[in-house]
Amino acid sequence: MNTINCIQRAVDFIEDNICDELSPEVISSQAYMSSFHFQRVFSILCGVSLGEYIRNRRLTLAGIEIGRSNTKIIDIAFKYGYESPESFSRAFTRFHGISPMMARSQKEKLHSFAKISVQSISGGNQMVQGLKERGYVVKENAPVYYTKNMDKTAKWFEDVLGWYAGIDQRNENGDGTYGCVLPLPNEIHNMTLLPFNGFHMFYGEPVEQTVAFMRVDNINNLYSFVKKNGWTQISEITTQPWGGRECDVTTIDGGTMRFFQLD
Repeated sequence: MNTINCIQRAVDFIEDNICDELSPEVISSQAYMSSFHFQRVFSILCGVSLGEYIRNRRLTLAGIEIGRSNTKIIDIAFKYGYESPESFSRAFTRFHGISPMMARSQKEKLHSFAKISVQSISGGNQMVQGLKERGYVVKENAPVYYTKNMDKTAKWFEDVLGWYAGIDQRNENGDGTYGCVLPLPNEIHNMTLLPFNGFHMFYGEPVEQTVAFMRVDNINNLYSFVKKNGWTQISEITTQPWGGRECDVTTIDGGTMRFFQLD
């Protein structure tokens, strides 16, 4: 299960148990992550902290219930995890702009915070959109790649394969001498959620031979994605005697990246 699906699984768990006590440890276990890493990834992908999300969703649902039912406000406060009517009223007023009593008596339209769908997040979190569009997952990779034009090569990885590139060191002429390209955004790799599975790029003579054997899921999506991005130097997918499927992508530096899927 990839990172996006894991986060969505945790969001669905929150929604199904929104009136119960929800600890970060229990929620993060639904995503198969530690509490620390889950909360950081959640904030990056969703643009809101885990605590804010739960609070905003509870206040949204409480507002709906106040407007549509005759349930006592004190009971609604306790239902959504508030220990006193006073604390509920303060939080409700900050979120909706009016008190619970006014919301019931005036029937005004209240603020709403919708359930997050991690699959469709865009805007400030375009990394999720890009991963969704790419449609394939890199499982294993080779660690070293040589190029004499790191900027051009980094752009190729981004434009053709949909990866994320960064150049960390340059010489006195401004030429890149070290960088990384990663199948997932650097923010996620920096949190050590996954072992490094990108390339360390170094300045040097390109190797015009196979530079990587890379296991992927959804190799058909990889093929379609590369073709859609206008790169024609990709072989057709072939089934191998050992049962897997392979295709080769010739890089901008003339090397070959062999992708394979274990069927």
